[in-house]
Amino acid sequence: IKALLGDYYAIHVRRGDKIKNRKDRFGVERSLHPHLDRDTRPEFILRRIKKWVPPGQTIFIASNERTPGFFSPLSVRYKLAYSSNYSRILDPLIENNYQLFIAERLITMGAKTFIKTFKEDETSLSLTDDPKKNTKSWQIPVYTLDEEGR
Repeated sequence: IKALLGDYYAIHVRRGDKIKNRKDRFGVERSLHPHLDRDTRPEFILRRIKKWVPPGQTIFIASNERTPGFFSPLSVRYKLAYSSNYSRILDPLIENNYQLFIAERLITMGAKTFIKTFKEDETSLSLTDDPKKNTKSWQIPVYTLDEEGR
């Protein structure tokens, strides 16, 4: 698959299991990753990655987002590839989501540039500055750029 992709970039977009909100005792929505929903939407991904990925490049997207076509808006600037584009190769090998994750991880690691979902250290490229490991601090989710100017 890496050979078929040629010279490519990759992003891992973790959404499904990490975008969880709950209401506090006052009925206010809270999230462990307050910027994640916003930062992993296509319009924000386009803004964030433009300094790392030149227009017209191929981006392999590894994600647990279940909405079909969710990342399609990225195609205004990039050629998009997903593991599902290679089902002829993967289907005979992949029996569960864990195996798919490993296959996608191998593909993302072969990219010219790999952009992770969460900020893991000061040098890693990421879609959000929210830390991967949260200290169980439930915060109000942020959906706009107003308060940060990003």
